[in-house]
Amino acid sequence: MEHMRDDESLPTDPSRDPTGATFARVLHEAISARGLALNRLRDHLAARGQHVGVSTLSYWQNGERHPTTRSLPVIQALEEVLGIPVGTLTTLLPAEVDRTDRQSRFMAATDYAETVERLVREMGTSGPGHTINLSVIERLSIGRNGAMESKTVHQVVRALDDVDRLLVTYQGEAGCDAELLTVVPVSGCRLGRSRTDKDAGLLVSEILLNRQLRRHESHVLQYLIKDANALTMNEHYRLHIQHGGIHVAEIEFHPDRLPAHVEEFYRRRLEEPDVRRRPVELHDGNLVHLVTEQLVPGVSGLAWTWE
Repeated sequence: MEHMRDDESLPTDPSRDPTGATFARVLHEAISARGLALNRLRDHLAARGQHVGVSTLSYWQNGERHPTTRSLPVIQALEEVLGIPVGTLTTLLPAEVDRTDRQSRFMAATDYAETVERLVREMGTSGPGHTINLSVIERLSIGRNGAMESKTVHQVVRALDDVDRLLVTYQGEAGCDAELLTVVPVSGCRLGRSRTDKDAGLLVSEILLNRQLRRHESHVLQYLIKDANALTMNEHYRLHIQHGGIHVAEIEFHPDRLPAHVEEFYRRRLEEPDVRRRPVELHDGNLVHLVTEQLVPGVSGLAWTWE
């Protein structure tokens, strides 16, 4: 990341959460608890590719200046260095959300981002609001024919501004009929509008939360993704367009149809070659999983070949 001058002077009344906590106070207490001098904190951030001056860190913890959402990658790195839960500091940033940056990161992740944006416009939604994923746990069931029977998604989100819905995007296998892709709410949510794109095999659905979330609030939801195409599957991936959180993907293969070889991979972009690829062993006979912690923008997943 380029060297940043990532602070802006703000009014003397900084952002507060509902308990009265301020960004400056929480940051100051976290730095004190960690026992790091500001120059050492700066070095830890630089090692993670986030460059910020000692004077800026001092201004932030003293409340003389306050970071904006442009500083989000630095704040997320701060949470990691200070050993505090994901979202502790990011939810105390100003309410204004830099959606343009979020959209640009999505556009940089995959070629089909423009199609998703078009489908969202066609739905007429005013936008889903802005949340961060504290955790996403996916469990896929692969049938005897090698096709996905269902995918269960258990998601924990925290609101960075007022929000009442999320968007779920799913791309089926090459040649699939997108009309046979469906999202089924399980708990904490209900289904809103949906749109599909035949050429890309894409489904975009609104997930309406069971309650309006206010800034800083968290929510737990669960839903299924079903694919009635019965096409053989060879990989599962997830796009990450934000820092922080944890992603777990677990795949259960049918005992009568086990893969010959499984690998985990990481790509900076969906359509680009792998940056990392390494073998993963099955456990308990027919299960494999991938855990991605402290997410960075990119694509992580599992790929396999059939016997």
